[in-house]
Amino acid sequence: MLPWEKRPEEVASLLNPAFCSILLMDAMAGFQVEKNDGLPYPISFLVLPLVLHKQTREAFPTKISTKMHVWVQKNPEFRIGFAERVRQLIPFTKEAIAFGINAGTFSLTDQAALKVLKSDAAKTIWPDEEEPTVCRVKARFLGRWLSKAGNMTTVFAMWGVIP
Repeated sequence: MLPWEKRPEEVASLLNPAFCSILLMDAMAGFQVEKNDGLPYPISFLVLPLVLHKQTREAFPTKISTKMHVWVQKNPEFRIGFAERVRQLIPFTKEAIAFGINAGTFSLTDQAALKVLKSDAAKTIWPDEEEPTVCRVKARFLGRWLSKAGNMTTVFAMWGVIP
């Protein structure tokens, strides 16, 4: 990964560790609404590729009762290139996780799950129609949806990602 000062401006803006850690925190918070276990660490690597990809996040269903595997089967176009997006965003996800843990916003449990510790970052507000706000809402939805999607192996398989 390029040093911060050498990153293209678009990359530095969209993929900055503070913003990405907020998206991860929102996904964790959504997951914790449904399950108190915390978001499994490996699953966290799916959050940014799903939420930051505009076409995918805009196509998410409106209810978590929609089964993820059914949705993916009906929308196979979103699997195209997804595994590569996951691979490309691994360094940014790791950077965001480190940022959030160092900031004390979330922690990694002994069971390899990420849990929200404090939600001060949740107070970061953008206007409702702004893309960062939309991403945050979708990240929270995604966290809840992932909690209902099945075990880790199933989730990775349905998205065509081999951990």
